[in-house]
Amino acid sequence: MPHTLSRRARLAAITLLGCLLGNGCATTQSDPAPSLELDVSSGHARFVGPIDWDSVHHFQALVKGHRVRVLEVDSRGGNTEAAIAMGYWINQQNLTLEVSRLCLGSCANYWFTAARKKLIQPGAIVAWQGNLHSQLLKNEQPELFAQKKTTATADELRLLRQQVSLELLFFKQIGVDERVCWIGKLPPYNADGYFVLPPEDLRRFAIREVRTEIDYSARSVERWKHQFPVQKVVLPFGGAL
Repeated sequence: MPHTLSRRARLAAITLLGCLLGNGCATTQSDPAPSLELDVSSGHARFVGPIDWDSVHHFQALVKGHRVRVLEVDSRGGNTEAAIAMGYWINQQNLTLEVSRLCLGSCANYWFTAARKKLIQPGAIVAWQGNLHSQLLKNEQPELFAQKKTTATADELRLLRQQVSLELLFFKQIGVDERVCWIGKLPPYNADGYFVLPPEDLRRFAIREVRTEIDYSARSVERWKHQFPVQKVVLPFGGAL
């Protein structure tokens, strides 16, 4: 929901100096400047920008000693391990996650899934494009996917398996089916970029208490498809995942 000027005046803001290279969080000129904010009186925090260890540590320092009830987010994602670490915190705090604009990649994978309640504002989008497990599957079971097999070295696969074990433990802890992160990459959907699922399908992955506008998935895709590749995915009614 929109903030009033008086509320903005109470916010304690920390401005981050940009995105660390190599964390997969490219921005565009239309993106707002990265920032972290906390309204102590209402328990409303705001995270804007890429997810990396620097931004997560700054955020934790900002909210330390304060009760946070709502985390408003606008992020294209970023570093997987940093996102998982904060995802645990979001889940433990029973937060409401409010998506004001974008929640892509690691934000969707590990923050949106971890929150107790989720509010997607009109015009905003939550979209997935895969996770660590899907990267491993593309190497070990490429026949599952329409895309070409991903080639990785033995050392890269060994490290990836270790990371996947930690990722699967995270999803087990929060009680969410991690296939939500990559099901849109499978036939017959074969999403080239991001994909969006309607709230009724999110429930099939144990992602509940999602509030958003009517016909959210179609509307969000229409709004954002000119900014990045994204498509709507609807699962078969009553069928197995």
